Amino acid sequence: MNNVKEKQWLSTLTVKSNATLLVRDTLGCTCPREIFDHYQVRSHIAGNIPMVQLIMGERLLVRIVDAARFNDPEKTAIELLKEGLAERDRRNLNRFRLVIVGTFPPSQAQALTGLPETMDPKVHLHILPVLGFD
Repeated sequence: MNNVKEKQWLSTLTVKSNATLLVRDTLGCTCPREIFDHYQVRSHIAGNIPMVQLIMGERLLVRIVDAARFNDPEKTAIELLKEGLAERDRRNLNRFRLVIVGTFPPSQAQALTGLPETMDPKVHLHILPVLGFD
């Protein structure tokens, strides 16, 4: 599988206004505006899955991954949530948001959205049909 989507997302999110739109409007983050003055966007691999990673203002970690990369959605989501939570803590950040772009059957999507509640109140999972720039 190639990394076309990830490369497109990376390119798009290097533009500050696109990153701000994603985090504030699409994901609903209420972080103060000043966190957007300093952010990093880069490619990242976790568990052999390529993704795009944003670190916003040394407060928020966002990872964006293509749903097509999930062979076992629940198992993969749990692994990525745990790994992201550990990275958030290692970097002393405040929140972690895992964004899965694509679709799952409704029962599977519902099971996935409840996963962060078992981990940490500052961990969020978003399942979006498209990222908004696709």
